[in-house]
Amino acid sequence: MNYCDLMECKTTREGNVVVVSASGRLDGFGAEKVNDLLRSYLHETDRAVVVDMGGVDFMSSAGLRFFQLLYTTMKERDGRVAVVDVGEYPRKIFSMGGFLRVIKEYPDINAALADLRPAGGEADEENVAFSGRQGEGATLRYSGSLRAAYLGPFSEEDITAVPAPASNYMIGIGAAAPDLAVAAPLVGEMLGIRGTVYTMTADGNETPDYLLPGHLEGGEITLASAFHANLDGGFSTHLTIAADSPDGVTLQDIVGKIADHLNESHPDYTGVFSFLLRGTVRGICSSDLKSSLLAAHRAATDAENRQSPAQVRSMYFGKRPGALIPDDVTTTQIEPRYDGETLIAFGYVIDLERAGSAVDPALLEPLYYTRPGSPAAPFFIYATGAVYTGVPFVGPGLLEEGIATTLDTGEFVALHHLLPISKLRNATVGIAPITRLDRTS
Repeated sequence: MNYCDLMECKTTREGNVVVVSASGRLDGFGAEKVNDLLRSYLHETDRAVVVDMGGVDFMSSAGLRFFQLLYTTMKERDGRVAVVDVGEYPRKIFSMGGFLRVIKEYPDINAALADLRPAGGEADEENVAFSGRQGEGATLRYSGSLRAAYLGPFSEEDITAVPAPASNYMIGIGAAAPDLAVAAPLVGEMLGIRGTVYTMTADGNETPDYLLPGHLEGGEITLASAFHANLDGGFSTHLTIAADSPDGVTLQDIVGKIADHLNESHPDYTGVFSFLLRGTVRGICSSDLKSSLLAAHRAATDAENRQSPAQVRSMYFGKRPGALIPDDVTTTQIEPRYDGETLIAFGYVIDLERAGSAVDPALLEPLYYTRPGSPAAPFFIYATGAVYTGVPFVGPGLLEEGIATTLDTGEFVALHHLLPISKLRNATVGIAPITRLDRTS
């Protein structure tokens, strides 16, 4: 349940119907408050909203505008909007605007819920649904070593050019520049979605950028990479999930549900899978490279050369004189950011226990690392996401259509390496169980 700060309004969920209860003046200020509250509460999959007007004694044109926007949103989703317990003055305003011809009025909340629940769609207690079949396994191809990039040893020789055109789906540490020498010191977060490459150069500015496929194929731009992994194969299984509370569902929880499903349904599951996700953000927590990895490793190497073997610790996260601590190279945000935006994310997951016994360690170890002092975790999750705003509604379960709509019509605003505690209101996830790892030079 959520409450507005300065007027009495709250949102609740009655099965698959969102109920907004308002009391006071639905003027410009009140309409803005109710709209903000509803926007923060509404899932992308919601298709039925009822507004309890019992406590509203005044409504202006701004209040009508709120209902117009809400009706338009629900109409795009083939959904419905209703009002209950409308007072005499608000009813006059509704009638003058012709709204009661498209927004149905009910005498009380129970009558509205009885009629609206079918429009809201089938309620699922767990809000989780898997679809698809076992299908063929996919290959995760990678170049470089994520472990070396973070923990060392690492040098400029470990940074290579990514061949163009870029893979459909790719994740890693990279940067774009006219040539390899210029790009190498700047490698930061990198994501590839349908041939478009997103980067956040590690120059301290923390500003995201992107390159369309044609820009890379022209040969005038070099995409340098300290590490990158791309998927060869399709997403044989899909997951549609919606949070059962306003707090959202964490990426860690989504990964756990996927791993449980693969354990039960895929006899050849190796403990490694790749995923493509499109969802509505509840709050992103991130850890992004902000300054040069090369500079960090050079400083750590210089310090290491001055120490005795007994004093040498982790190259990247060590505490010895001259070594850089994580905050010098990465910026970590554990306070959730963004709410309601669209996220497109790609990455891979390693079930450390299962993969440890099923996969060749020489191929597995370059794909993950553990920060010294960090608590043990069952999964290593390596995922980066692009944040978009202004994306039209796309129904749940339509992954490829949703991604195409996001790329074609949305506004790209941010790129982040996702922490497992990041939260989503809902998500559609394509899942590719990895049956083969291929390390390229």
